[in-house]
Amino acid sequence: MEDIVGYAVAFIAIVAVYKWFTAPAPAPAGPSLGFTPKRITNDMVTQVQTMFPDQPYDNIKYDLLRTGSVELTCNKILEQGYLPRPTAAYYTLYPSQPLPNPSPSNPRPAAPQPTVAPSPQPNLISRFGLQNRVSTEKPDTTLSTEKSAWETTAEKREASLKERKAQMVLAARQRMLAQLSQKD
Repeated sequence: MEDIVGYAVAFIAIVAVYKWFTAPAPAPAGPSLGFTPKRITNDMVTQVQTMFPDQPYDNIKYDLLRTGSVELTCNKILEQGYLPRPTAAYYTLYPSQPLPNPSPSNPRPAAPQPTVAPSPQPNLISRFGLQNRVSTEKPDTTLSTEKSAWETTAEKREASLKERKAQMVLAARQRMLAQLSQKD
């Protein structure tokens, strides 16, 4: 009988020591996020913020701490349209810092540039050099709807294309003038 009591005491002592060594670490006394934060870098936050500038910095950082992946965070923004706000514990563990603004890769100098008066946009008549044809062109309401033959050389095809463009511009001008004369 004495042996059984000794074995029982030894067994209880071994179980107590085993429980003591394998017990989980006590939870921190401070606030907890409810998940184990992943390692992230400021580059990851900046990358997401560059793609989605309307998302707040803290929301991006909080989601990256949860997922640890720029891709998952971007997918969540695309699927939901927003990222959830961080919990109050986040703000105690990660106090707000000045927001880093994503800067372009080629920053431009801040020196003021001289203002130049914008040049007037050329109209199609001057762009295609049709001034002499406008004054001598008779109002032709029939447009050539024939298919043009494929020219043998590149120069002839280019000249044919330019002529068809000129005819289209002049025909459009005639239609516009006709509409304006009807309004008046």
